[in-house]
Amino acid sequence: MDPQPVTPIRLVLRSAAPAPVAWAHLTDPELVRTWFTEASPLGDVGDTYRLDFGDDSVVEGALQELEPGRRFAHGWAWLDAEPRLETLVTWTVEPAEGGGSEILLVHDGWDRAGADEALRDDHEAYWSGYLDDLADILEDAAAR
Repeated sequence: MDPQPVTPIRLVLRSAAPAPVAWAHLTDPELVRTWFTEASPLGDVGDTYRLDFGDDSVVEGALQELEPGRRFAHGWAWLDAEPRLETLVTWTVEPAEGGGSEILLVHDGWDRAGADEALRDDHEAYWSGYLDDLADILEDAAAR
């Protein structure tokens, strides 16, 4: 019997902050640092996107997709991991009906990378915590 496919992580964050503010908090390295970690600026599709969590914990992957103001996707692979397992993280920002914004995070490619459900679940827990931090920052930004 084939193992069950590892489902993508899909997390939605709704915020009173307008979509351009949410987008900036996902893409401006100075703002990303306030809720997540050190991030490289977004380049062009194919350029390397890098997240540095300190203590030699670095994630790198090529920018796979970029629709400025709306969506970007990048590879996700821990540099120090053996074997290297590369998944895909996609961020989408949409204006919410009635104002504010909706951010969708999809972290996929677990099967293709050879990762299991436990690794996926660990990442979902981390992402949930980071998105809670982002929600707080966006609420502060919306109140200003």
